[in-house]
This record gives sequence, structure tokens and C-alpha cells, in this order.
Amino acid sequence: MRSRVALTVAVLATAAVVAGCSEIPTSGPVLDAGAPQPDEQDRYIEVIEAPPLPGMTPQQIVDGFLQAMASYQPGYETAREYLTDEAAADWDPSARVAVHYEANPVVEPLSENTVHVRTTPRGEVGADGAFTENPDPTQPPEFDLQLQQVDGEWRIANPPPGILISDFSFEREYQARNVYFFDPGFEVLVPDVVYLPRTANDATATLLARKVLSGPTEWLAPAVATAFPDGAQLSIDAVPVDNGVATIRLSSDAALADEEARERMVAQLAWTLGVLPEVESVDVQVDGVRLIQGDPLSPDAPPLSGYDPSVLPSGTPLYAIGETGVVSVSDGEMTPVPGPLGQQAGASEVAVNLAANRGVVISADGTTLQAASFGEDEPLETLFQGADLVSPAWDRTDLVWAVDHGAEGPGIVVVRPDGQPVAVDASSLTGDVDRLAISPDGTRVALVMVGGEALVANVVRDADNDAAIRIDARPQPIGPEGVAIDVAWSSSSPSWSAADTVVILLRTESSAGEAVQPFHAALSGQETLPRGGLPAGNASRVGAAAGLPVVLESGDGVLYVQRSSNAWTEIGPARSPAYPG
Repeated sequence: MRSRVALTVAVLATAAVVAGCSEIPTSGPVLDAGAPQPDEQDRYIEVIEAPPLPGMTPQQIVDGFLQAMASYQPGYETAREYLTDEAAADWDPSARVAVHYEANPVVEPLSENTVHVRTTPRGEVGADGAFTENPDPTQPPEFDLQLQQVDGEWRIANPPPGILISDFSFEREYQARNVYFFDPGFEVLVPDVVYLPRTANDATATLLARKVLSGPTEWLAPAVATAFPDGAQLSIDAVPVDNGVATIRLSSDAALADEEARERMVAQLAWTLGVLPEVESVDVQVDGVRLIQGDPLSPDAPPLSGYDPSVLPSGTPLYAIGETGVVSVSDGEMTPVPGPLGQQAGASEVAVNLAANRGVVISADGTTLQAASFGEDEPLETLFQGADLVSPAWDRTDLVWAVDHGAEGPGIVVVRPDGQPVAVDASSLTGDVDRLAISPDGTRVALVMVGGEALVANVVRDADNDAAIRIDARPQPIGPEGVAIDVAWSSSSPSWSAADTVVILLRTESSAGEAVQPFHAALSGQETLPRGGLPAGNASRVGAAAGLPVVLESGDGVLYVQRSSNAWTEIGPARSPAYPG
């Protein structure tokens, strides 16, 4: 279970007021995992921009307008003072946050009343709060601003929609946050990354509550559900925080929900706002009456803690294939699992179910998926016959996944525990899959494509029918440049259970030569590389889970566990490291 510790995500973040394209960032700043991170409460210094002065030239007005957008303001009233009255009324700063590389855009006067603005785009956030690395082609990187005289002073008549901000100001002014929704079966919570302004008061709690009520980002929406009815909103547009309690007053339609739906609504709000250091619990009300009777609830208090998707405790053993077969690894000791899987020394890879009482292996020749429970008299069953099977995974819904390199199409294979096939629509993928990893909540899949590109895609399921699965049509690149070898899910904080990070085993080249290292690529865009040389050498496989240490398999078949940001400890000879689920 996760503790209430604030997520620190230093990224290219973006606006909540905006909220943008629906895509995962394809890259971001690479951070030193051993470097100290800024304290959440000391993170923000408010900058007040200047309004226009009498007698400013058209170029000075444009410069002032651009500077007034560099710091977050609700409504951007200072920036509006640089516009004509009509333009100020029509301008929508929440349309997007466009981020450019330059400290300041290039501003050139073309005529007495026309100023040309040019930037080098970095990315943008659209109206749903999600960031995309690729600029919107409909929003050109350069444009002309027309100015008019208003009472003898120049003002801008045609401002582009949204905010234009430098990369530096963007990191200063905005921050990535996880907003929580449910899997389609309403069993576990799923993090959705959005970008909110850093604020100097309690406004962040209000912004987060609004994001919960407005629903998931466009990208994640097909794979998740929300407990809130359409049109639900705050009855009072503020979420005050007093003595650690955030009070959220909802519109009256929330009171029409049944007891189960009310609990889920409170869970979404508690888990979302619970990341804030000033919030210990939430008090969710309708017309002064709490949605759930009793005291305000924290995310880790029953019944809300039961929606945690990453339920692996700190002492959960790792599983791997040792000298005699499948082994469990605890405190560096390898113990063969009881039953037939403990005798499958020739197996190539292993996956274990969330209950850690049953596993699946791929045969030495790569043609067979075989499963057995952990027990002395358990049978070894064949689940699937393929041509060239790799990368087994056992998701939280009890489906077994693998990649068949010998199959037509992308090669994703899914079967039930009894061996019945599940139809997979992966037609959105433009290439063949090499490796995969399913997120603990079951709504996303991390992929390594043949050729080495790392992607994250949505897994769209019918809550009442597990006969078919669809990989959503817009898989998103993730991680830095390089050749991806393997992937596993983890979290951006060791104290937070949300699976919002993919560990990518990546081959990169530099002036120092070629290296294979595990990058931690958060869905927010942050990329972290552990410090220190890796004793694993030419690593070939990675195992990870939210809140648990990363484990690497070296090219010569030895496991290493990450004990700290820059320390790796040898476990011993074994292959295919995997945590349950």
C-alpha cells in the first residue's frame, strides 16, 4: 500500500487551465536519480508581470503581451490589457499551452501596425490537460499580430488562442499531476497524467478536483471509466484545505448516485488530491451532507485503499528461471517453486499471476505456453501453441499475454487461464511487436516494437466480456532516443503505488561508446537514468513493479537488483526476472 507522500515529477509540465492534446510526451529532461529534488512546498515563487505603459510601440506591446503569458494567472488579466477590448473578450487562454525553446520568441516589426512572431516549438498542452511533443500542424510556429490604436495606445487585435510560453517558464510555472479514474470494471484506479499550474495558495486542490470532474484525457478515455455522472461539477468553485482536510462540495446530481458509486467518487477525489502535502483527507459533500458517512477519508484508509491497483507489498518475492526451473527470490535467496514449474530448467521465460500461486513459462523451443499452480501434485498444462513465443505476462484480470514472432500481424497473443483464446485487435500498430508489459491496472500496455521503438498503448476492454481486447488506435512513443530492448512498469515514486512509469532497457550510443541502461520514463515526460555504472554489463531483460526494486538480467544470465539510485547488487545466475502480475 502506498503512503501519503507527494509525487515529485520534474517535467515539461503544462496547464490545467489548458489541457491539451491527448498524447503522452515522447521525451523530456533526463534527470540524475541521485540528485535532490525540490520540496513540494518550496517549489513556487510567484512572478507578477507588468501591464502596458503609456506610449509603448507596437513591438513593445507584443513583447509585453508575450511576457505577461510567461507566468500563470487565472484568466490572464494582465495579458488581456495588451489586447483591444474585442480581442480581450474573445481570447481564450485555456485553449492550449504552446511551449517553445527560445527564452523569448523572435519579434520583428513588418509595418507600423504588424509584428511578426517566430518560435521553435517544443510541444503543447491542449484543453484536456495532456501534453504532446509534436506541435499541432494547424498552429504554425510563426504568425503576424495586427495592432490597432485604442484611445491613442497600441493594442493587439488578433491574439492566437492559448498561451505561448518558453521551455524555461513552462517548467517553472506548471507541474505534472496524476488524476485518477477507474478501470472499466470499477475495481482499481488508473492514473491519468495532466498538467496544472504551480500555485502559491490552495488553488491546486481546486484545479485537481475540476480535472477529476471533467473526465479523463482524450488519449486515456477509451480505456477507463469515471464514477461521476455527466455534468457533475463543484457547487462552489473552490476546494478549501483546513487542518489537512480538503472540503469538496459537489453539485446535487452526485447525491442521486447509489452507495457504491458514491464511494467510488470519493476514491477518485481522495487519491487525486491525496498527493498534495497539505491534504491528509477529503470531505466530499452535497448540500452539506457527506457522500460517505463518517469522518473524512484519506486514500490509504478503508474502503478507499481497496482500489489500489498495485497491491504488491514490499516483501513480494521476485520470480525467475534458475538452474533447476522457476524460482522465487527473497532476500537474495533463490528457492524453487513447488510443483512442475520448479523443474522447468529449460524454460526460456516466466510470468506469475497476481496471487503469486500460479505461473506460466515458455518452453525452451519457444513454441509452447505452459502453466501450473505452485504445488507438489499440480499438473503442467499447455495453454497455447505458437511458433516463436516470447515476453509472457499475466495481467490482473487473469489473462495471459505473450508475443508470437512467428504469427501474422503484430503478434500479440492473449489467452484465458483455461487456454481459451481472446481475440486481439491490434490493427492500430504499424509494425510487429517484440516485447510487451501490461500495467498493473490492466488498462495500458508498454510495447517494444521490432526495430527498438518503445510505445505505450491503451488496452480497451468490455467490462462484461473478456472475449475480445482492442489496442487503441493511438499508441504513443515514450522514452529517449535509442534502441529499446525490454520494458516493465514501475512508479515515479517509491512511496506511491500508481504505475505511471515505464522502465525501458535501452541501448544508446555516445562518444563514450555503446551502453545498455534502464531509463525510467514517466508518462509525464520525465526520464531518469540511475547513477553509477551497472555491473550487469550488456543487460538483456528487466523486471520491475510499482514500489519494488528494478532487477536486470545481464547478457551472461546473472540477475542484479537495484538497491539504491547508484548501487546494484548481484543476486546470482538466473533468467527472466518477473514480479507477480
